[in-house]
Amino acid sequence: MTLAPSLPCPGIAPKDKVFESYINMERQLGYTDRCRTLYGLYLEFRPSNCSAWLQFAAMEAAAGEIERARSIYELGISQPVLDTPEVLWKAFIGKGMAVFV
Repeated sequence: MTLAPSLPCPGIAPKDKVFESYINMERQLGYTDRCRTLYGLYLEFRPSNCSAWLQFAAMEAAAGEIERARSIYELGISQPVLDTPEVLWKAFIGKGMAVFV
């Protein structure tokens, strides 16, 4: 008996590329709620990933969810360890202040 190769699953073997590909697919299909769930799982797995925080906030802003985007920026900035905090801060101050005020 041969077993079919298993596909990577974010819950079993979380990898950045898996999350990013899955989120992009759901975004292309127009499933914003699913993207939110996936971003939540992604950021639970790797809360230091500033790129994910930025993409999540950008998705919410593009959907017109300004309060959600602001909350995401604030949650990202409040993380104790970030890989590139200056990028997240710059985006929040540059884009955020103009939009969120």
